[in-house]
Amino acid sequence: MHRAETVVLKLRSPSKAKRAWLDQTAERFRQGVQLGLDFALSAKTSNRGKIHAATYPKVRALGLPSDYCRMAINQVVQLVRSHFGLRKGKRKVGKPTVVRSQGIGLGVNAYRVVGTTLRVSTGQKGQYLWFPLSVPPQWRDRLQYVQGDARLFKRGHDWFVMLPLKVPTTPTVRGGNGEPTVIGVDLGIVRLATAKHPKGVFVVNGKPIRHRRERFASLRQRLQRHRRTDRVRAMGDRERRWMTYLNHKVSRQLVDLALRYPNPVLAFERLDGIRDRVRGSKKFNRMVSSWAFRQLVDFVLYKAERAGVRVVFVDPRKTSQTCPKCGHASRANRPEQSHFRCVACGYQGNADVVASLNIAAAALDVLRQGPPDTARLGQPGQAPPVGEGLDGVKVWASAHTDSNLASSA
Repeated sequence: MHRAETVVLKLRSPSKAKRAWLDQTAERFRQGVQLGLDFALSAKTSNRGKIHAATYPKVRALGLPSDYCRMAINQVVQLVRSHFGLRKGKRKVGKPTVVRSQGIGLGVNAYRVVGTTLRVSTGQKGQYLWFPLSVPPQWRDRLQYVQGDARLFKRGHDWFVMLPLKVPTTPTVRGGNGEPTVIGVDLGIVRLATAKHPKGVFVVNGKPIRHRRERFASLRQRLQRHRRTDRVRAMGDRERRWMTYLNHKVSRQLVDLALRYPNPVLAFERLDGIRDRVRGSKKFNRMVSSWAFRQLVDFVLYKAERAGVRVVFVDPRKTSQTCPKCGHASRANRPEQSHFRCVACGYQGNADVVASLNIAAAALDVLRQGPPDTARLGQPGQAPPVGEGLDGVKVWASAHTDSNLASSA
């Protein structure tokens, strides 16, 4: 078995000539993608063959080698399919454009990693550029598993390469009596993560995070009024790095929590498209749109895979409105954001903890009955089953019986 990962490494002090080549190639690559995108939009097609036949000679005429042209057309196909997909979902979208920050696509024949150095083809036979990489010692052995298309991109004055890894793995089998210990994880804004486990509740308070993001947003508005776009971009990078660090930290805590128990399973809600479904005030919409829950789940996925912890996704509907004791589901069960009170049996608790229990119960259903497209809680009235920064390296790659259910909050 193999595990797919992506590693971002910094190019170490390229010379002036190498920087000039990178900047020139990036601009040509951007122009090539824009040519293909203009044709695809005018012809209203996302067919790779048609786009390739119509635009490949023009992209080659820009001075790009053949493998770079292939990557440019691949980028066009991704952009136009995303655009048409958004329009099909009846979202209001403008005409997509190609930004300079997208970088340079490197096909499998255009680069090679030799030791800790990146060798890039210039398009001329036998002519290459060599870029030393900043690689932490613990990651040097991983570079032998580089496989697939890569990407060069620029952030500020520094250049980075995004390398795909295909790392061989052996599934880890953890002990136990065969029954899984499922820990449901409820993701939110007031509480970034809530996980009810057999020995207690793991909570990550989201209020300090939300307040800090609000300060970032307020400062950006002031800078935009004074047209300090350079400061706005720098602040956006700073906020993104901080949130990435936080998600790495929380994902590690969740995986370590699961490893305390035999046959651990982490269960999450399937939150695809939540930004389209949830709408509120301008402030609330900003909080939801900046909520990096997908990145957190991605970090949990690859860390859990390394540790041998299974991850299951369930349907999010009514997880915070269903009573984990009697199964009654109603909006009235949640009179406040943080409080849950069942109108049928009187069970009370924290709404996020209740959601965590219901997520775990739905995940246990999946494990026992097989994984359908989505896992659903029981019908109303039926109780559910009980049971580092950019200068370094980045990786992208139970329902249990609660004897104190009445006081689980």
